[in-house]
Amino acid sequence: MKQSEAKTCDDNKASFENDMSELLHERILFTESVYSHLPMGIEIYDTKGILRSMNNRAQQMYGVDDRDMVINKINLFDSPYVDEELKMKIQSGEDIFLEFEYDFARVNQGYFTSHYQNTIIYEAKVIPIQNKQGTILGHMLLTNDVTATKEADYRTEESKKNLEMAMETANMSSWVYDIHKKTFNTLYGNPITQDDMTIEELQKQIFPQDYTLLMQLFSRLINKETQKEQITLRSYDKSEKQYRYYESRMRLSTEHRGKPLIIGTQLDVTEKIRMTKKTQDLLAKRELAMKVNDIVHWDFDVLTQKFESYNDPVNNYASDKLITVEEYQNVIHPDDQSFVNDAIQSMLSGQKINIDFTCRMQTKYDDSWQYCTVTGIPFEYNENGEVIRFTGVRQNISKLHQLNEELKERNYKMELTFKTIGMSYWDFNVESKQFRAFNDPVNDYQPEKPTLPADYLTAAHPDDTEQIRKTIENMLQGTNKEFSFQYRSRTKWDQEWQTLVVTGIPSETDKKGNAIRYTGITFNNTKWENMAQELKEMKEKAELSDRLKSAFLANMSHEIRTPLNAIVGFSELLVDCNDPDEKAEYWQIIESNNELLLRLINDILDLSKIESGILERKPEKFSISQVCDELYTMIQPKITNPDVEFYQDNPYPDCWVCLDRNRLKQVWMNFLTNAVKCTRSGYIKMGYSTEKDGIRIYVKDTGVGIPEKLQSQVFGRFQKLNDFAQGTGLGLAISKAIVEGAGGKIGLFSELGAGSTFWAWVPCEIHKQECSEQSDLFSKQQTTLDETDEKDIRVLVAEDNDSNYSLVWHMLKDYNLTRAVNGIEAVEKVRNEKFDIVLMDLKMPIMGGLEATRKIREFNKEIPIVALTANAFDSDRTNALEAGCNAFLAKPVKKKQLLDLFSMKE
Repeated sequence: MKQSEAKTCDDNKASFENDMSELLHERILFTESVYSHLPMGIEIYDTKGILRSMNNRAQQMYGVDDRDMVINKINLFDSPYVDEELKMKIQSGEDIFLEFEYDFARVNQGYFTSHYQNTIIYEAKVIPIQNKQGTILGHMLLTNDVTATKEADYRTEESKKNLEMAMETANMSSWVYDIHKKTFNTLYGNPITQDDMTIEELQKQIFPQDYTLLMQLFSRLINKETQKEQITLRSYDKSEKQYRYYESRMRLSTEHRGKPLIIGTQLDVTEKIRMTKKTQDLLAKRELAMKVNDIVHWDFDVLTQKFESYNDPVNNYASDKLITVEEYQNVIHPDDQSFVNDAIQSMLSGQKINIDFTCRMQTKYDDSWQYCTVTGIPFEYNENGEVIRFTGVRQNISKLHQLNEELKERNYKMELTFKTIGMSYWDFNVESKQFRAFNDPVNDYQPEKPTLPADYLTAAHPDDTEQIRKTIENMLQGTNKEFSFQYRSRTKWDQEWQTLVVTGIPSETDKKGNAIRYTGITFNNTKWENMAQELKEMKEKAELSDRLKSAFLANMSHEIRTPLNAIVGFSELLVDCNDPDEKAEYWQIIESNNELLLRLINDILDLSKIESGILERKPEKFSISQVCDELYTMIQPKITNPDVEFYQDNPYPDCWVCLDRNRLKQVWMNFLTNAVKCTRSGYIKMGYSTEKDGIRIYVKDTGVGIPEKLQSQVFGRFQKLNDFAQGTGLGLAISKAIVEGAGGKIGLFSELGAGSTFWAWVPCEIHKQECSEQSDLFSKQQTTLDETDEKDIRVLVAEDNDSNYSLVWHMLKDYNLTRAVNGIEAVEKVRNEKFDIVLMDLKMPIMGGLEATRKIREFNKEIPIVALTANAFDSDRTNALEAGCNAFLAKPVKKKQLLDLFSMKE
């Protein structure tokens, strides 16, 4: 069977070769030598579709290494790209042209084996092979790989489309000029050259000078003197009746079959040129305006940190010279450097803020400092939204600043004059029936606010309204006459009726001579009327004050000498006394009179503060329950009369308030000491309660009481209801000043022979719960010493006064004391020696105690420093603690106070 099939195949091959030989002989087919070298693939198939021959190009295109692998073996009709319809067309002898993507990966799956795996654009033409009788002997397949050609065509077409799109977007046209025919034709768009337009026809519509230039360009291109040319010419637009500008680029081309052509583009740049001209005009006007108004335009580049500015003396008016930040800062006034630097730093950080400030600058072109306003805004951002460029202007406003300052000064002087003397300026418009007034309480001191006549009538005294009404009626009638009158007025700004003197004159008249506007001034005469009465009252008060102060000085002399006499006398007796009991009695008398003398001095100091208006208050949080207990403990020993009982009303176990602790104690102590003086029998009761968001303290006694007619004098200065009682007569006056200064109230209830109750209420925060805070400043700052033998504790005493040092030495004679006579010596001793505590006088020569303390704290934070000074004010205490002192003791100091410093334990 196989032999039969092989024989049939060989017979077919022989028959096919005979037919082909016949066709070659008849010159119907190419010879082998010709067709094998053709630049296209040629494949010969028999009528059954068997491949009988292929040329070199086909073998190369299909990627077949050996022809014998495909010739006489593959069948055209088995190709994956030949379906039944195509097979029938081929067999029927139709001429067929095909173009498709030829996928070698698909072919390699069973059709034939190729070393290609890619895809090509495949172009094929199937031609039937016929003899002279028209019998189909086979089929010829003409093939070619047109991938590169198609892709080039595609790119060319895409480039053309892109070019046309770009030209359309730019509103651009193109044209061609035939050099031989001397005619234009359109390539794209709507150029000013119409199809078949001659150069002479073009000459009629373009500007004469532009035509000459165009001909010169054409000549250079035709003579090949240049490859490209460019021109902007003007063409007349009949619809607009004016020339439009066109920018044209052109080149010589011989690509069209060697035919010389000039190809050009046309772009309508009329609006661009007009805009450029407008821009140039605006720039010229801007430059002129900037020079006339002394304005500088600047740009700041955040990345380079440099300024670019125009019309700027800083860069010598050279706009192309960049200015550094340092160069700008060098011309800024020293007092303005801070906020200018803040603005520059804000720009350097890229903040989205507007720049606006005024500073002083001086360059080499200026004789003095120039006031300049600088404004700027963010102008350019990077992809992260950060500002990378600011733009703005700087204007020299020195003249305007000077004028404003002069005007401001004049206005200020005028306003000050008007306000000082209580005068207002007014203007009345007859037609609108409205007043305009400056510094007038009737219009709430708002000059721009119009005022009606009714407003003045409303504020006027009822007895004076008729006078005002008549005056206004005369003005409304246009009476050309000056006037002046006096009336009383009271507005919401006045507590009492004000006496006003009004003077007015006609300031504008109409053609008939009738006044249509009045101008005048209103003078407040109240102060001058009251001045005489006030002077009289002041004179009486001064005379009374003089008498009271004279009495006070006489009383002070007596009050001070009384305890001083006891102190001096018993001090002399104490020296010669050997009896211990008698010594103790003398010492007790001296101590008692010391306290009395110190209290007198403190009252005088407080009075001085009150007189000068500097009474100090230091609010702090403290337990009023504790203060009540302390005062009770302090007063209890002073009540030596067995017929007097002392009670305490302490309603809360722990009640905390925020007040000046020392001042509250001072007021309460004044109440108590007065009660002790005036109570011979019965009881004294002290206590407090919470009332109306505040604290109320009181002292009640069953003493002698105060006559009703004298009760109004109790809180006056230099008032003593009992001239024989010890004291300055200032205690209650000082208490009143303290309480009222804190926004509180003070008073008394008293009945002659039955007793008195003195009370004071002060507003404050109140907390009735436990509180661990310590309000005592001394306890906060107290520095403790370890338990050490007295001789081993080294104490540095900084004191310039020999007597004061001797007193301290005797009080602390059991301790190891070292003296420094000024602040410098104290600092050096602390630096070079070891001390356990420093007693620092605040007022010393060369260097005071405060400065010395600060210098010690620079190198020694631990050593306890106690301020020991005669400066006894609260401000002195505060200054000492702020300087670095741990505690504060005011002179005269007691031995117990000093020893307490060494007895504290951690």
